[in-house]
Amino acid sequence: MPNPIRLLQPTDDLERTIDNFAVRLRAQGRSEHTISAYLRDLRCFARALPSDGMRSITPGMIDAALIDPVVAYSDGAAPKSPATMHRLKAVVRSFFAWTAESGLTETNPAKTVTTKRLARTPPEFLTEAEKRRLLKELHDRANPIARRDRVIFEMFLGTGIRLAELVNLDIDDVDLDGKHIRITGKGNIPQVKFLKSSLRTLLRSYLQERRRLDTGECRALFVSSRGTRLCDRQIAQRLKRWLDAAGIAKRISPHGLRHTFATHLYARTSDLLLVKRALGHCDISTTEIYTHLSDEALEDALELI
Repeated sequence: MPNPIRLLQPTDDLERTIDNFAVRLRAQGRSEHTISAYLRDLRCFARALPSDGMRSITPGMIDAALIDPVVAYSDGAAPKSPATMHRLKAVVRSFFAWTAESGLTETNPAKTVTTKRLARTPPEFLTEAEKRRLLKELHDRANPIARRDRVIFEMFLGTGIRLAELVNLDIDDVDLDGKHIRITGKGNIPQVKFLKSSLRTLLRSYLQERRRLDTGECRALFVSSRGTRLCDRQIAQRLKRWLDAAGIAKRISPHGLRHTFATHLYARTSDLLLVKRALGHCDISTTEIYTHLSDEALEDALELI
């Protein structure tokens, strides 16, 4: 009776290759959140492959692994969602394309792996009325934390900045005379974002208050009550608190405020290239979702005529 195929263990060369792939992703400027998701997918996938070495992996092995319960089902024995499997297949294709380019495999055994285009779900965003309610709730509070939070959410709604970009802002990144802030976008690409006059006025007052805080060597633009840089989770929690206070039932994330900025900008300009530039998108297809949102708004408006 032949020996059963042994599943890959962390000591095998595929696991080491996955670690090297992570180095490549970091060199490309991918976020740690993205890298963590990619590695989780690849290590799950590796468990369904026989441990015969990198060069022995065939297209048939990859096809079999993709439908293996270890890969295709969650721990609760439910099939993984189409979006999760789409991402996993994309990561597998990217990984083996890299191994082929690097000479770690003679060919790309995942070349025939196909992915179906997923239907895009329109993002959640605030209407103009909801945005005004949120900002009014913040404007009516006079304490320092509320003033800080107002600047944070005005930044999202006035620039379309990403959450990670906002968290990483330092005091020196704000150039009020130049009417912009400097950020490091996706791929570690330096960018500038224009600041409208009302946001510059708000920032000028906030910076005076921020510079009076004793935060030691911490130069973060937005800090907690303990004088440390605010993190993603804290900002998400603050947004939820203010949405509740404003009586807005939508579960909007900080990224939803970026969608709000883009949706309203497109509604006012009908210029997709301008929205693309404002958001820092590399591909116009990523920005096209806002045309669909505008179409839905048009349909709603026509029903009221």
